[in-house]
Amino acid sequence: KTVALMKWQASRIRELVSGYGELWSAQILSALLKKRSAPEHHFVYIDARRIITVDEDAIQDGAVVWDVSQKKLEDVYKTELSKLGGDAKTKMHFVITGYVASNTEGVATTLQRDGSDYSAAIMGRLLQSTMISIWTDVDGVLSADPRRVPNAHAVAEVSYNEAMELAYFGAKVIHPKTMQPAISSNPQIPIYIRNTFNPTFRGTRIYLSSTTNTEPDKCVCGFSSIDGMALINVEGSGLIGVHGVAKRLFGTLEAVGVNVVLISQASSEHSITFATIEDHAELARNAISEEFQKELKQNRISEITVKSPTSIIAAVGDGMYHVAGVSGRFFTALGDAQINVLAISQGCSERNVSAVVSASQSTRALRALHAAFRLS
Repeated sequence: KTVALMKWQASRIRELVSGYGELWSAQILSALLKKRSAPEHHFVYIDARRIITVDEDAIQDGAVVWDVSQKKLEDVYKTELSKLGGDAKTKMHFVITGYVASNTEGVATTLQRDGSDYSAAIMGRLLQSTMISIWTDVDGVLSADPRRVPNAHAVAEVSYNEAMELAYFGAKVIHPKTMQPAISSNPQIPIYIRNTFNPTFRGTRIYLSSTTNTEPDKCVCGFSSIDGMALINVEGSGLIGVHGVAKRLFGTLEAVGVNVVLISQASSEHSITFATIEDHAELARNAISEEFQKELKQNRISEITVKSPTSIIAAVGDGMYHVAGVSGRFFTALGDAQINVLAISQGCSERNVSAVVSASQSTRALRALHAAFRLS
């Protein structure tokens, strides 16, 4: 009512209000489980704000203060256990809210995007669980987007690193930050991705191992893509052998809040190409033009060009490491499908090969690659 009267919303009020859905739904679930379960099963509703403590100043989404959260969990457990009156036959089960947390000052906050899954992983580490299950609306981590590649299938096992790569490049089944508590736990905790609408299906296990190996047909676990991208190319003879150009370029982009998704540069240093989201393309070009206006006037930088819309196609797999011919197969498949590659990027880990293509060709590119690596 105060917000309505003042016609003004503070971020702190928004954080408080947005968490109520989780509080109510967890209480409803706890009451339902109590009603339908045998007397020896005792279900306890727990507000995660009593346990999960985050340092909002650490990173954008808040960093968990593990020692404080662990102490709070122990206190909550002791409090709830004492209410049972020492009945050894009763089994206590916690129904804990997701998404919500408290900051270091005890003020209610949230875990932001994908906060509910993140909450599950946090509690998994705090409770030293043997597994973390994420229930979603798909059968697991898929080899490609099934809306674009009809023959895509759920992968039985992927490593943490493969899941990170796939999640970053558009596979929305799990957010990278959800895996952090499981990876940092000692011992590490496997994460299972299961389908709420197909509960008997095994799903995908995310852990240390993977179904990929060094065999040519099994070195890639899946393909992913990011659409709505723009490719920006900064070119000129003034870039060759000049120290600090890359620092100025990417420092300028950081200053105006432009996130760089992919970088490609030839050894000649004649040009630097990078990809960012399409909505930031003009902002990036204007900022670069302003930073390098002297070089542009002196023709040391000949042009700053933007190509959009484009898509980034990525092949992911731990098995690609030290396997000859993977890149050749990747680009041969694109060439055979008459798809022009605008930029290429690959890290020395050899876990990810990325190519930028025109947005109109991205679906055809995914299907061609999926078939070429015999994932269909």
